[in-house]
Amino acid sequence: MHMKDKINTYVNNIKKLFNKDITEQVTKYRIPLIGGVVVILLACISIFVTYAFYQVEAVTPIVGGSTGDIADIELRVMVEDRIDGVENIDNENYGSAIKGEYVLYPYIPEAGYEYNAAKSYCTNGSVINYDPNTFDADITAYGHDVCYMYFDSTANLDITLRVHAENVDATTGEGTGKYTILETTTMPSIGYELNQEKTTCTSNATVSYIAADNLFSVEATGKAECDVYMDALNVDIALKIFLQDKVGSPKYYESDTIPNNYYYELNNEKSSCTGTSTLSVENQRVVVAATSRTSCVAYLDVASGPILESMNVTNNNGQFTIDLINSNIGTTPTMYYFSSDNGDTFVNSTSPSYTFNLEDGKIYQFAAYAIDSSGKTSAILKTNNFIFNGTFSYSNKVQELSIPKTGYYLLEVWGAQGGSYNESVVPGGKGGYSKGYVYLNENDVLYIHTGGKGSYGTTKSDTAVGGGGTNGGGNAGYRGGAGGGGTDIRINEDSLYARVIVAGGGGGSFYQSSSVKAAGGAGGGTAGLDGAHNNSTYSYYKGLGGTQSSGGAGGTADGNSAYEGQSGTFGVGGNTGKYYSSGTAYANGAGGGGWYGGGGSGHYNGQSSVRFTGGGGGSGYVYTESTASYYPSGCLLDASYYLQQASTYAGNTSFAAPNGDTETGHSGNGYAKVTYIGESLE
Repeated sequence: MHMKDKINTYVNNIKKLFNKDITEQVTKYRIPLIGGVVVILLACISIFVTYAFYQVEAVTPIVGGSTGDIADIELRVMVEDRIDGVENIDNENYGSAIKGEYVLYPYIPEAGYEYNAAKSYCTNGSVINYDPNTFDADITAYGHDVCYMYFDSTANLDITLRVHAENVDATTGEGTGKYTILETTTMPSIGYELNQEKTTCTSNATVSYIAADNLFSVEATGKAECDVYMDALNVDIALKIFLQDKVGSPKYYESDTIPNNYYYELNNEKSSCTGTSTLSVENQRVVVAATSRTSCVAYLDVASGPILESMNVTNNNGQFTIDLINSNIGTTPTMYYFSSDNGDTFVNSTSPSYTFNLEDGKIYQFAAYAIDSSGKTSAILKTNNFIFNGTFSYSNKVQELSIPKTGYYLLEVWGAQGGSYNESVVPGGKGGYSKGYVYLNENDVLYIHTGGKGSYGTTKSDTAVGGGGTNGGGNAGYRGGAGGGGTDIRINEDSLYARVIVAGGGGGSFYQSSSVKAAGGAGGGTAGLDGAHNNSTYSYYKGLGGTQSSGGAGGTADGNSAYEGQSGTFGVGGNTGKYYSSGTAYANGAGGGGWYGGGGSGHYNGQSSVRFTGGGGGSGYVYTESTASYYPSGCLLDASYYLQQASTYAGNTSFAAPNGDTETGHSGNGYAKVTYIGESLE
């Protein structure tokens, strides 16, 4: 047979395929029917022609006894014909092109051919935008068109891909086990799955199907032919939506969703379903009411109705406020509906703003829509993330939080204040503050330790110790202020070695009289502050602040080492040294807890008023790439939990307060917050 005759035979075979209505085999999508009414949500896209496909020629589907004119693009891929050649691949004539001769091809070739833009065209004015990097052709059209893409031969590599789609029984909607070779190598986005056992390729080539992109991928080192078999899935409802491009226009374009730039109503004359199924539009969603398998085509016309432009949700300590903004291209709403449970229940108001009083620290999915005086309803707007503001006030026990959704969270912690025998004259050192953003995975567990405010020694016994604030505050003796506890958050392990963020607690103060007193050092920051001293000559009695790499040193004592204050350690403030005399154990200020605890102050071998001092504050910490090296051996965190935009503040500076105001140093017990930000920090 001459080459020209072979080409004519091939083209005639393709034409026979074009004239065959394979709509049932290609477009009858089937999904299990759960209820009598199925709501299908759609998303706005343009008509997009992906790798390696052209559609069947001008098929008019029969829908409910009537016909619907569906906008369709027929794409014909024409490639420069090649000589079949011989088996010896080294022969220079193998696969060589017949210049100027083109044949119809079943897919866009990824190798061995070059797109000829000058020769390619569409018969009805559509424009082909071809991307040679992704082998995609993007064609946007409002009506029928036939487009030709020409490819010139460039190499001795050719891949033939034949797609066999399982036929679907028109009565039952189930696969028949028989297959039809398609003119297209792109399958419907739903309805089929690859049958790997039936699929074969020559020359050791392999083929895979990427469902997410609806593409086939062939790996080959030379000329190869692949037969791909696609099995039909069980799909009960097929729906196509066509949107009018503007008011009064006869043109429609296919879309996956109803966009919010217009208000749409169902065109009942054009729209139809097979069988007894019915269509409606509710809240700008197409609703299919079906009791059996059905195929529907919905035409939506641009109309006049309420359009919500945006929805904003804010939270103020459990008061969640939804603010809606109307679009100026829609009608004026007369009533608004609000939901905090993803639309299961709604409350209504004539105001576009509504506040829910909800329990803070839980997940809420908000939704809202509007209705105008004629009863038309807008689309339902929903938050694309959930609201989560976990607040953790003081507890002397660990508080656990299982992360409900993967994403970025803002962590904030406030350290506790140190103790004092007389707060009105010399309060204990104030706690610090730390914050940072961390990416957490669903079901990660946070262990939250809130620091307790330091008390003061009330017991005169030489052996009695106490008053240290929960989570690391150092203990003190009689009239000595105990250290405030640090506040920290730990990830997946309740261990000091799993702390991702820490706010230091303040050091305890000493009071004897209005002139004989010494304040504790503030906690927090990269280094806690040192305790104060009543007399600079004896400043070495004071406890020093903790740092990023060590605890604060304890104060020394003249005359007896037993009276020296303890140094702070990892997470724990040092106790004070005590002097026991006449049945009373006197002490100065103790160290605050934190990343590293502050040092406890020493005590003189006697009761000299000039030698009284305060305890050091504990340091703060944020786990970042630059600070991870400060972790002592045994860190339980990995780099995925590095904080971003993180900082730590000392208790003598101004920073955010738990209630949203600002404060200079944190007073009282510690506090923590965990706030969901979103899937990104942008």
